[in-house]
Amino acid sequence: MIRAKLKLSLPILVLTSYTSTAYSKCEREDINFYLDKGFSPEQITAICTDSPSQPADVSAITATEKNGTGDLTEPVSNQDTLQKKNEQLLKEAIKGRYVILDNHALQYTLKVCIEYGSEDLYGFAPSACPIIRYTITRKGLEIIKSQKKYIFFGANEIKIKGEISREVISGLEKNSAHEIEIIRTKLETGEHTIIPVRDDIAITEIEQVLLQIAY
Repeated sequence: MIRAKLKLSLPILVLTSYTSTAYSKCEREDINFYLDKGFSPEQITAICTDSPSQPADVSAITATEKNGTGDLTEPVSNQDTLQKKNEQLLKEAIKGRYVILDNHALQYTLKVCIEYGSEDLYGFAPSACPIIRYTITRKGLEIIKSQKKYIFFGANEIKIKGEISREVISGLEKNSAHEIEIIRTKLETGEHTIIPVRDDIAITEIEQVLLQIAY
């Protein structure tokens, strides 16, 4: 009986070890994101063993699955090439994750930290840092201004106006339903948002990209 239990446990240990290794370059929120997109365990394994500095291109992987062979069914046009170039520039520039540019919208995720309650005796207020997916429609996208976060110093930011949707995808699992309701009232809404840009990227270059993708 003991020998049988040992034989049964071995595959489970191997599977656990394999999964940990396969997904070693993805956090739980990364894996959940790809699962929500409909990727199979094999595809997620390939994504999570890709370069750790930049997640795999979700839109590109989706495109190669169109005919089940990995071959695109349509030739790449000049417009497609320009879009891929712009997407790559935005991936390098936006201080967020999962940057995707398609024919309809620009999409990325940010961790947004907010305080949502009263301060305690020590001056600390409860806070939460949900991961939010931003989807900015390309049609009607406008640049309002570019600036430093604190006028003369801080991170580069581009304030834009347009049709913007925001979706909380993780980060509130430990909060109660009442807390989540309060937190949602504190989150940004409306037709304006600020796109954070990395300090080593010329902000004027990203302005030009945003102007190119807008229509």
